[in-house]
Amino acid sequence: MNFTLFHLANSRSQRIIWLLEELFLDYQLVICDTQKNGEISDKIKHVHNLGKVPILVIDDDQKSDPIILTESSAITDLFAYRYPDLGIKNLNSTEQVHYFYWKNFSEATLMPNLVLKQIFSQIIKRTPLPVRFITTFFKYGFDHGYLNPILEQYMQNINAYLEQQQWMAGSKFTIADILIWFPIYACYQSNPDLSKYSHIQSYLDRIQNRPAFQTALEKGQWTDLDFKNYWQKSW
Repeated sequence: MNFTLFHLANSRSQRIIWLLEELFLDYQLVICDTQKNGEISDKIKHVHNLGKVPILVIDDDQKSDPIILTESSAITDLFAYRYPDLGIKNLNSTEQVHYFYWKNFSEATLMPNLVLKQIFSQIIKRTPLPVRFITTFFKYGFDHGYLNPILEQYMQNINAYLEQQQWMAGSKFTIADILIWFPIYACYQSNPDLSKYSHIQSYLDRIQNRPAFQTALEKGQWTDLDFKNYWQKSW
């Protein structure tokens, strides 16, 4: 079975490289470019018409047509089924509940609120200068009235949970950790006030010490400074 992953540097698709490295799978990595308008290069639209990364192409020699799969959560669900060591296989009943909760929390709750901050930043950027103050005030009000307090609450809850647990499912590293790392790190890098959570810092250090994570950063052309600058602008 052959895997080809289409990836954009410093994006959420970094997690899929990390997943493939944790599973010791061979794969071809295609690094995509970003155009001046912020859109991803047209070279991947022949693979999937939405042109969004990650795109994973699974070529099974026994089948005529390759499988083309997008969405990080869908990709990780498939791999949790096919390679269950990073799923629920080695978890007890309580850890399974934690696994499913945090895996879905990362994509359904935490990440969408971060994306909203980016959307409002882009709205300001694309608003004509004479009336830009309107969208700026709107973003300020929405940030301070809703987004910032709710993200702060999420980080508080995660920090309290990690005071008692080594990984998101409990004692074992799982796909839940791979998925939630990105939004936690985006929060952590966006706002210096969120770096006060010591248990989250210890958790991020544990992730940093994983050999597969380090290999994935190198292969994925991860640049910490660019990532930090990107998310700080949205805050």
